[in-house]
Amino acid sequence: MARDRKLPPTGNGPDWDRTVRLFQSGAPEFVEAIRQRTNAPALATFAETWWTDPRIEAKRLLFSYLDLPFNSPRHEPLVKRLFKFADTTGDDAVMARFLVGFDRTIRRRRATKQKYNYRSRAYESYESVSTPGDTTLSRDDRSYSGPWFSQNREQFTRGKFLFSVATRNYLRRRAWRYFRKLGRKEPARYIPAVCAALKLYTDADVPDGLALLDNWGLVHVLFHHSPTIVSKPAGWRVADGGTLARLQPDPMFRKLWLRSPEPIFDLLVTAKCRVVATWAVQMLRRHFPDRLAQLTLDEILAWVTAPNTALNELAMELLEARGGLEEVSIEQWLRITDAVRTDLLDRICAMVERNVKPELVTFASAMRLAMQRPVPLARLGFAFLKGKKPRSPEELTAVFNLRNAEAEPLRVDLVKWACEVLSERRDFDPLWVLEFLDSRFEEVREVGWEWLQTEPRARDAILVWQRLLESPYDNIRLRLVGMLEDRAKEPTGLTKFSPERVRFLWATVLLNVHRGSRAKPFVVRQIIDRLTDHPDEAGDLLPMVAVALRSVRGPEFRAGLAGVAGFVAKNPTRKPLVEAVFPELQWN
Repeated sequence: MARDRKLPPTGNGPDWDRTVRLFQSGAPEFVEAIRQRTNAPALATFAETWWTDPRIEAKRLLFSYLDLPFNSPRHEPLVKRLFKFADTTGDDAVMARFLVGFDRTIRRRRATKQKYNYRSRAYESYESVSTPGDTTLSRDDRSYSGPWFSQNREQFTRGKFLFSVATRNYLRRRAWRYFRKLGRKEPARYIPAVCAALKLYTDADVPDGLALLDNWGLVHVLFHHSPTIVSKPAGWRVADGGTLARLQPDPMFRKLWLRSPEPIFDLLVTAKCRVVATWAVQMLRRHFPDRLAQLTLDEILAWVTAPNTALNELAMELLEARGGLEEVSIEQWLRITDAVRTDLLDRICAMVERNVKPELVTFASAMRLAMQRPVPLARLGFAFLKGKKPRSPEELTAVFNLRNAEAEPLRVDLVKWACEVLSERRDFDPLWVLEFLDSRFEEVREVGWEWLQTEPRARDAILVWQRLLESPYDNIRLRLVGMLEDRAKEPTGLTKFSPERVRFLWATVLLNVHRGSRAKPFVVRQIIDRLTDHPDEAGDLLPMVAVALRSVRGPEFRAGLAGVAGFVAKNPTRKPLVEAVFPELQWN
């Protein structure tokens, strides 16, 4: 039936004139402009103009308009007339959008209500499922004439729709009736028409089980004959004794669906709604398993990272049951691990470890995986690293970078492995231990300290100890005090180290209020010994002794006082200096 193009209505103000110009030019901005208009008579007249316009741009704008929620105030005449035009002329594509759009206008809510039982003379609670009555936009033009509405439009229309709840229920039933007639009178058009509608549903349309049942047309198409649910005038409900967990595909016009697997397969690949994609998976498995068997390995691998959770899970199941994965290169697997959903990483990594030979994985690729934050990826990288050794300077640098590994549960094991492979190198440098002792992670510093204790080449390196004197971490410096205590008992004592560095260490330990108590007695003895052997350093050492004696107790305090007294006895000329540092002491 040819359409006679009508001229757009005029004389409705500058805003309307601008909207008409946007329509005539086919500009995308027209859709938002027409949604802003609230002149119901002008919109009613414009409906025929829009529908009879044969341009592709006009149809594209109509699709864009119908894809948006039906919540533009005073658009009842425009929407209803467009709906009647599409129904009368048999436009399947437009009716598909009306089916989805009207399904979205009904969202029931669960509420606990009470009723009075005259027999028991008491109120009883029961659960009610209904569409709230406050979800209807006002049809009073005065509501939209003031500045308040234009400034708060989104707040005013949020959660509300055109038409009363009863009318919305009627319109969605009327939209489904159109497709039901297609299935009965023109079956060749039914499957393509409903598939076009099914591709428009999204996960946002089915956030929970009740919302699924609120999609009147969707449920009819996919589950019409299911015994789990029953159809009521107010919407679908779960049958007595049934649960949505037992809902299985049982579509209306089942024989039409079983003619070919291709429409179902196309839904599986292109559906934006998980419910639709899952339905397609179940239909293919039950009725067309051979179609899934025809999939190539590349197709399945592409599905693993597709933005469709049902497709992802099907791909994983097919891969786990399929052979020949040795053909997939490590580069392909790495690309998949970068894009796959995090909840599938465990299964993907297990698959990679089973099918990829470690010798085919480069050191750089293994290190890249080991440095990832997700634990499955880091664990896979660690598995590949265990049989490798760093050969080049770049690989050696990468080993040191393991101190910053992102996967916290594996960080210690990765660092221990790094220490082992570094110790095995002929060009071992004792200063390598500092890379781990200076780490920002305490657990890495712990591993570094253990490595220092077990690696003689680092443990006995004077340069390493000198560098540790400047460590910014208290736990390292405090442990170093204990090491220095042991070294002091050796024949050469602390003469291995410069006096300035030793005094720096002592001062930092003594001034550490929170974590230096266990090390301070050692420091007191070391300072007293140094003071006895080098009285000329009294000016630097006595202030530290004063700090020490004020922060230790018991035997250490008395030993410190005895040491100071012994120093004065041996060096009477230094007594004024001692009195200045210890004004609280009384001398007999």
